[in-house]
Amino acid sequence: MILTRRRRASLLARVSAREPMAEPEPAVRIVDREDYRAARVAFLRRLIDPASARGLEIGAFDLPTVLPEHGACEFADWRSTDELVAMFAVPRETIAPITHVVARGRALSEQITTRYDYVIACHVLEHTPDPIAFLGDAGRLVRPGGIVFLAVPDKRRTADAGRPSTTLDELLERHHAGVTEPPLAQIMQFARAWLPGFDRCSLRELHDFAVRNLASGLADPHCNVWQDEELFAQLEELIANGFLPDLELAACGPNDPAFNEFHVALRRKAA
Repeated sequence: MILTRRRRASLLARVSAREPMAEPEPAVRIVDREDYRAARVAFLRRLIDPASARGLEIGAFDLPTVLPEHGACEFADWRSTDELVAMFAVPRETIAPITHVVARGRALSEQITTRYDYVIACHVLEHTPDPIAFLGDAGRLVRPGGIVFLAVPDKRRTADAGRPSTTLDELLERHHAGVTEPPLAQIMQFARAWLPGFDRCSLRELHDFAVRNLASGLADPHCNVWQDEELFAQLEELIANGFLPDLELAACGPNDPAFNEFHVALRRKAA
């Protein structure tokens, strides 16, 4: 930098007056995908060692939590690797290799016969029409003492921030009804929050879109939205009242504002 006489005189005056020089602003580090993976693996390792365990991750797509150098992990998805490559136009080598192609609306534990030391579901629970059924099913995929690890978006860090949080009453209503498809209201709320223009369209347009989306069989909205403490409390209530009889709360990892998610782990009780 070239110093003008005025600038040089100003600096000399500050030095002679022994004024403290301003500290440079620290560089802002952008959190990336590898940071998400590292945070998830660190949380999982508090509960189980992936290097000596066998795991299954549901819906990993192109960001698997446990890499081959971490340990042995299989992958399940509603679509095959070929279907994912074609649908999302991504290189095959970037996708977690799908070991189990499973049907939506059917219990995973009926379609996958292996039992694991841990099961991972990152950004899956919010898409699940019946989280109580999903968690009970995931618990049956692990051996006694095994871990179900969830990474769940904190609504405060996403476009869902303005949506009402999912309540226990809603979870119990859907579970009692045995729903396997997203509720229409959740498709409408999701569209308003996430899809451009739907926050300004008429009620009729939004309703008709949601009906078409549901009829397509491809509806995949955020059926559930929570802040971290809300889901932690709901899980405690569900477990205490016998709705998840085989599971116990193992660990909770509150949201770090640098990320858009929080972590929670459930343990299958000993037989």
